Amino acid sequence: MNAFAHAGSPHTRIARGQDAMAVALRLIGWFATTGLATLGVATLFFVLLGSFTLSGTMLQLDNLTARFLAADAARQAQFQTIVFTVLGGTWVLIAFFRRASLRSVFEVAGGDND
Repeated sequence: MNAFAHAGSPHTRIARGQDAMAVALRLIGWFATTGLATLGVATLFFVLLGSFTLSGTMLQLDNLTARFLAADAARQAQFQTIVFTVLGGTWVLIAFFRRASLRSVFEVAGGDND
């Protein structure tokens, strides 16, 4: 039997599928962790504004909400653009510092192949 016939065996295809699923799950975990860290930075910002107290944080959020709802549509759109740009930049920075773990996502052990 040659190498080409062995590469298409059901065992090899199953192993490749399992490897692909493992990489996909690790990649989803990496994106989830990076996204949650980004939201954590945003939360930390509001806690900092509230002098590290829950009541101060809630007062800052109430003030922001009142001003956002009182603004016209153009100002709301401008604020949303600023928020999404800052969160996107934060996500990129966190992803940059987590790049080593992103590389390890694609490493497949594959030690159990026959």
